[in-house]
Amino acid sequence: MSVDWAEVAGRVVLEACNPDARDHAVLLGYSPIVDALAERVARVTVVDPGDPRALPANASWHRAAIDAPPDLAAASMVLVHWTWRTLTPARQQALATLLGKRLPERALLVIGDVMWSLPRDIVDEPEQYADQLEHAPTAAHVTTLLRDAGFLPDLHRFGPAVAVVIGLRANR
Repeated sequence: MSVDWAEVAGRVVLEACNPDARDHAVLLGYSPIVDALAERVARVTVVDPGDPRALPANASWHRAAIDAPPDLAAASMVLVHWTWRTLTPARQQALATLLGKRLPERALLVIGDVMWSLPRDIVDEPEQYADQLEHAPTAAHVTTLLRDAGFLPDLHRFGPAVAVVIGLRANR
């Protein structure tokens, strides 16, 4: 039986953010979790550079790079599902810093993606996790990025290469 790690990470991202009917969620990069997320929150903004896709009635498309989100003052959570590794390490760091400055206190940042928790050379068939692995960070590195950006991070590993990091925006 083959495990769809993207789907597993998506379910964990949704549960980790513990969405509420009053929340405004920002999803950085289109993800199939948008439908389930929209069922549980007041509003979803999808930030993606691609062409808009069909979205639920309470969701909107903001055409931009995932590391160029719109105003986040009203956001209660930002979710990144399976798109973090598409950013170079410098852009990952810049995005973490930006979110740390622009998200309101107590907002959540939830990232679910390929993140190495073991050295890549001992992982069996690492290519099973994604086509583009050149920017996949270590789980420890993502946790450090979030801590340095003002979040209180909590790491959840799923095997050697998939993790979800939950960051609570701490007091400034």
